[in-house]
Amino acid sequence: MRLSVADEPKAKPESAADEPTGKPPSAAIGPKGKPQSVAVDLKRLAAELNLYAAEANRTRLASALIGLGAGSALVPTGIILLGRTDGVSRALVIGMIIGGSAQLVSVPLLFIPTRMDAIRDEFMSRPANEESKATIRAIENAWREAAESSRRRRKFAGTTLLIVGAANLATGLTFLLAEEGILGVSCKTQFTWGGVMMGAGVPVITVSVRFLLEWSLEETSWEAYRNMKSDAGSLGRLRLPSIGVALMPGGALGFAAMSF
Repeated sequence: MRLSVADEPKAKPESAADEPTGKPPSAAIGPKGKPQSVAVDLKRLAAELNLYAAEANRTRLASALIGLGAGSALVPTGIILLGRTDGVSRALVIGMIIGGSAQLVSVPLLFIPTRMDAIRDEFMSRPANEESKATIRAIENAWREAAESSRRRRKFAGTTLLIVGAANLATGLTFLLAEEGILGVSCKTQFTWGGVMMGAGVPVITVSVRFLLEWSLEETSWEAYRNMKSDAGSLGRLRLPSIGVALMPGGALGFAAMSF
């Protein structure tokens, strides 16, 4: 007995995924991010805080070595040359001493504990029976506030130092490049003050530019942690103020805004 083409049995799909439903398979969509358990969040939080601490220690050590190296080279050299020079050369030597001394003075300040150090210590010394979402949120809120506070201080310090450094540099160059006897002072006094002001202005401007353009470790570590979280939408971004100036007839209008 022969079967016709119409009588032959049709092959059934091996699974429901092979049926033409018009929708992409679930594998193509990809899993959706879900909030992790308390244990996973604690593990990630500890890892990020430890990473911050390690990076902060490396940065402090590098800055301390640079400050000690530059100060140890400039200050003794300037003191030795101070007795061998006069006029413009003496002013430049004084600038070397001022700049080197500023490097040496800044070294102990690098090892002052920060707010983030206290947050990490608080997290590491927490009681084991308080491991909960509330504990995680409390540490995250403190971390975010530390990052926001660090950004405000960084902008304020950078702007202030830039103004002070620019004023010192401009005054120092004026004293060094102006004709002798400016403001009725002697040539030696004029060049001395010019070297002092210029020597103080250059490193201050350098530090101010770093403050204005370079994020602090609190800011970078918080952004890294916030972007890593699967429920990062609940953490929020750093609130950055928007400042602008609009020209108007007869003057200008300044404005500032911040999103909440």
